[in-house]
Amino acid sequence: MNQDNKHNEILYELFGALCNQTITPEQHQQLEEILSADADARQKYFNYLDLHLNLERMHDEQPVSDYELLIQAPLGSSAHTPVPPGSAVKTASALWLLVSAACLVLVAGFLVFYQKSPVTPQISQEAPQPQSEATSIASVTQTAAVRFAEGSPFLKVGSSIMNRQEYAISAGQLQLIFANGAEVILTGPAVFESQGPDHLAVRYGACSVYAPDGAEGFTVETPLSNVVDYGTRFSVNVSEAGNTDVQVIEGETDVRPVKLNSENDVKSQRLTRGMAQRLTTNNGVVVDDIPFDQMSYVSQLPDRVVSYTTTVGPENRAEDLKCVTVQRGGKSYQYEVENLIGIELTHYKGKSFLTRNDGIDPGNDGNPKTLRRHLLDDDRCLLTGVVNPGGSSSPLTSAPVMNEEEDPAHPNTPGMAIRFREPVVNDVGPDIILFDLQVIVHSTTGDAFYVTPLPFTKTSKTHLIQKFDIDLASPEAKPLEKFWLHIFNQKSGIRSRSELETAKGNGGNWHVVGAKALATGIDLSDLGFAEGETVEGLFIQDVQDDNDVIDPVFIGGLPPLKHTRK
Repeated sequence: MNQDNKHNEILYELFGALCNQTITPEQHQQLEEILSADADARQKYFNYLDLHLNLERMHDEQPVSDYELLIQAPLGSSAHTPVPPGSAVKTASALWLLVSAACLVLVAGFLVFYQKSPVTPQISQEAPQPQSEATSIASVTQTAAVRFAEGSPFLKVGSSIMNRQEYAISAGQLQLIFANGAEVILTGPAVFESQGPDHLAVRYGACSVYAPDGAEGFTVETPLSNVVDYGTRFSVNVSEAGNTDVQVIEGETDVRPVKLNSENDVKSQRLTRGMAQRLTTNNGVVVDDIPFDQMSYVSQLPDRVVSYTTTVGPENRAEDLKCVTVQRGGKSYQYEVENLIGIELTHYKGKSFLTRNDGIDPGNDGNPKTLRRHLLDDDRCLLTGVVNPGGSSSPLTSAPVMNEEEDPAHPNTPGMAIRFREPVVNDVGPDIILFDLQVIVHSTTGDAFYVTPLPFTKTSKTHLIQKFDIDLASPEAKPLEKFWLHIFNQKSGIRSRSELETAKGNGGNWHVVGAKALATGIDLSDLGFAEGETVEGLFIQDVQDDNDVIDPVFIGGLPPLKHTRK
């Protein structure tokens, strides 16, 4: 097999995995790298998405024929055998999906054959046809804390941006890549619509555009202008009134004001690096120079926990963490769970713990290898943990009291403490990851908590975390298998790590309300550490701003980047 054919085979395997929602993080990273570097691969990608979408649409429109009803009867049965309600539809769907899959295979094979063919294709002299309303124009490559406005189509990584379809985000950020290689980051609130492979209409909000070689001519349309790229980086910010700010970070851009009436005809202007303009309306379009603002341009989404993968249980929901993808210093790194720095639970003053759906309480078997604290520090399960630690309405100002057994004269500090099995280095971006089990009817952003470095010193800085990188509304948050909640019989909970292992529980209750695994990164810089400094442990307290309490189910340190392979 020659290299071109091998390349095409890999491409279509990745495309298929993406459309079938079976793509792995490694495959997703590989696909993203190929699309970023290869314009031909991007065109094949958009053609494939367009075909996939049209096949799905055809499937949705298929009627159920008499023939499809007849084939429901088992072989050898009477033609009058009754058909169970809905079974005909299911078989029709299955048949059409088989036909669709066959079509995809045939088209993929044709494209591979076409690449091999030495025959020069005949180029039609007919005028190009306008883009179909349903054509895929761009795709979503990254999201960060994105929220979609009511009524807007929902997008996630890999989703297609359809031609002349309006989208609205109320918060967060969305990164798109167009077929010609143009990259756009939209920051909510924003309303936008693609009007062709090199044309984005921004009705409201901020966007940052990078147009590399080959993407010249990419246009951002606003209510008052068309901003045309000539190989550059620029930002556009549109107010609710349509007023538009344009800032050129690199290269050159034409700003072409729209003509609002017959008397107003403002000429277009060429802006170069460091130039900025504002377009407003006053019986026409008025253009004014404004101070240049480098910070208006968003070059990348923030460092964060991007995604994670897990094993799945009997209900096809998440169970054990397998790997996590984290953006650090603008680059994505994938960590297998066994390569993360493990922890030991050294203190706990709280109320409950979680076990798997078998309901087994490890505190009842007397085995030191299955202590309750190991539900957090020795397993990879996102259903288990020592949860609901105590908290405070204000951050720590002195070292926490953490006796193995509580001294009534000097009560232990509510909360939990962990010690890393090896020190964690403050590197760029997040240095520690924390997963939280969140019941789906609780706060969308997750439960706020304080985190303080240990050992506590005069320079220790407590950091407040109020939202998670992956929260309940994130497309990346995975639904969890069912679990058991064990609550300690003591009304006030337990007071020490020693009591955690010996206190009587209520036997556990099967938790029937669904939950998801939330994730966030902790940057040691936010705790007052300089680059290269290390931390030995953390003290975690719930903020106690409501009735819900943080439920940590996995905590791990990230290796320093010099030991990490991208």
